[in-house]
Amino acid sequence: MGINSLLYTARDAIAAQTYGLTVTGQNINNANTPGYVRREAILSSRIMGNETYGSVVVDGLRRPADAYLEGRLFTSSSLAHAANTRGNQLAITEGIFNELAGTGLGDVLDRMARSFQELSVNPSDTVARDQVLRGLEDFVNRANETGQALATQRNEIFGSMGEVVSEINEHARAIAKLNEQIKNATLMGHDAADLKDKRNQALAALSPLIDIRVVDADDGQILLQAAGATLVEGNSFRELSLDMDASGNAVVRAGRPGSSTTTNITGGLTGGMLAGLKQVRDGDLRSMIDSFDRYVYDVATALNGQHASGYGLDGSTGNELFDLSAVTSAPAGAARSIQVSAAIASNPAAIAASGSDATLPGGADNAKRLAELFTSPVLSGGTQNPGEAYASLVGKVGTMRADAIRETSLREAMVSQAFELRESKLGVSMDEEMINLTRFQRAYQAASKLLSVADELLEELMGIVR
Repeated sequence: MGINSLLYTARDAIAAQTYGLTVTGQNINNANTPGYVRREAILSSRIMGNETYGSVVVDGLRRPADAYLEGRLFTSSSLAHAANTRGNQLAITEGIFNELAGTGLGDVLDRMARSFQELSVNPSDTVARDQVLRGLEDFVNRANETGQALATQRNEIFGSMGEVVSEINEHARAIAKLNEQIKNATLMGHDAADLKDKRNQALAALSPLIDIRVVDADDGQILLQAAGATLVEGNSFRELSLDMDASGNAVVRAGRPGSSTTTNITGGLTGGMLAGLKQVRDGDLRSMIDSFDRYVYDVATALNGQHASGYGLDGSTGNELFDLSAVTSAPAGAARSIQVSAAIASNPAAIAASGSDATLPGGADNAKRLAELFTSPVLSGGTQNPGEAYASLVGKVGTMRADAIRETSLREAMVSQAFELRESKLGVSMDEEMINLTRFQRAYQAASKLLSVADELLEELMGIVR
């Protein structure tokens, strides 16, 4: 090997080790960057003729990938966010009933029962009758407020779903654009690692919103599926839209931008905030609204039936305590529309404490029966009294929320496990990078020493020539 060959060998080696140091430094600088995948400098020996003289050249950059680990992390993240979203919304639902604050319907029931009991002691007392009327009004107001609050929460969830859908569309659009940029860079022989990192960051931001599945293509692009439908293919994407069916349930559709043809993908939602919101709105919350309407309707109907059989101080009979005339398809809508009967609200003397006109004005047997209804199994098919039925209804919300909390804890543990597995293979290990840093530095020093020796030899040779 001539002196010039030594110089070239040293030059190539210095350039290759400098590249390795640059890649290592980039890894170290991005050790805490979300979605960053470590880089590996690919170096190889250069063969000169039939001999290998130890020269090193850069063959390129490798960005390791593992579709299984990435997919596992995305799936775990989607399921965890679905459970967490459900739990957060159910916490709001639980707060609507407000039983812990002493202002819930359970306390109203207790006051109503006591007011009828007091009326049975002194049926002609106007104060006792006013207390009964106030109890009826409290029941109606609390039922109206709770029913309206549940309906409002359901409407607000629909709005939140719309916001999530818009965010999903933004990410899909960005991923499609990055797909095209990665393809072009790959075809031109350029490094697309940074672009792939950006795409991974977009996927990581998308997975909490909706369940996704990623399929890699040979040209560096990906096929992205969401809720079982293709969301991104190459540089094209489908937009999601939010609609409502005839029964008021939310419907998620997918279609090409500007196209009127869409596909209903609601049934494919299995994870992400969108699925969590959908489950609460059209599953948990709708069930609670139906149950609460049924409860209010049954309590009012039971009290109306008993009251109508009695007689008021004014001799009237057949009067009902509650007006349910606005309930067009019983019991749906009962909680929001129930009112105190106009005949009672304007005339407390019409409250039927007596069971017979012959016992007026001192008769109180009907007031006693009304008070006894609150401890009698008149609800849930004759198995529960009003207090027990209401406790079961509120307990149902607590049980659903507890299930969501447990599910969230389990899913978050799975996310942590998936993240650690991904980081162990694709993430930056500071220990490994420090080893690489030392290795490239020593190789750089060796190449520099070779350059120095070749320079000294060349200088001596030039001195001999002179």
